[in-house]
Amino acid sequence: MIRFSTSITMMFLEHAILDRFSAARAAGFCGVEIQNLVAGEPHAMAQAAAETELPVVLVNVPTGDFAAGGLGLSGVPGRERAFQNELKRTLEAATIMGVPFVHLGPSRVPDGRTREASLRIYRENLNLSLHLAEPHNVTLLIEPINTTDNPTALLTRLDEAARLIEEAGSSHLGLLFDVYHTAMNGLNPQQSFGRYLPLIRHIQFSDVPGRQEPGSGSIDFEAVFSAIRSSPYDGWVGAEYHPSKATADTLGWLTTFGCRAAS
Repeated sequence: MIRFSTSITMMFLEHAILDRFSAARAAGFCGVEIQNLVAGEPHAMAQAAAETELPVVLVNVPTGDFAAGGLGLSGVPGRERAFQNELKRTLEAATIMGVPFVHLGPSRVPDGRTREASLRIYRENLNLSLHLAEPHNVTLLIEPINTTDNPTALLTRLDEAARLIEEAGSSHLGLLFDVYHTAMNGLNPQQSFGRYLPLIRHIQFSDVPGRQEPGSGSIDFEAVFSAIRSSPYDGWVGAEYHPSKATADTLGWLTTFGCRAAS
């Protein structure tokens, strides 16, 4: 049985942030993810999670101006202090909510700077993150994103992310495998999932193109979910998409693939 979580940052936007917990529970999800922590207060969200018995399984470290087309924080020379401050706040929020996974977030290579300089800062921030995360009992995640949507992104390749994880040598660091970004980069999601399975600690998905619900695009989700079900992977699989209509009306895939949780 796949344990499906849902992003209450991208989905269930018909409801106020605290009401999205009960909406997700009623829809049949077993957990939630929060990509934008500033949308709610951690103690209030922890209470909503407890009341609905719906754990918060992942949060993101804020990425600064990345969503608006800016550079972000995680691998940007000169923004190390800003990244560290956001990381500390996120780790505190994760502790309050009992979150097991913290995603460090993407960044872009600045104009006039080499990719190697940005990658050096990313490695330094990654090592610092592992040190600061030690008391918080969380696993940090890194995620390569696609070059079509983000041509100047720093981390875009699964093999490079794998090398960074292996270099760090920490059991508290893993790969966030995103089906959407993998397919947008021209790779086969099932084959890539199998190849990097030993490093994968969390999965997210949406369809290609458009980043909407399964069935809206070209990805064979029956094959994707079958590969996950038949593998040793026992972690969360997160729906992280922009619904094409009201979220509840885009969840046919939960029933179709036989993984809908009891509400």
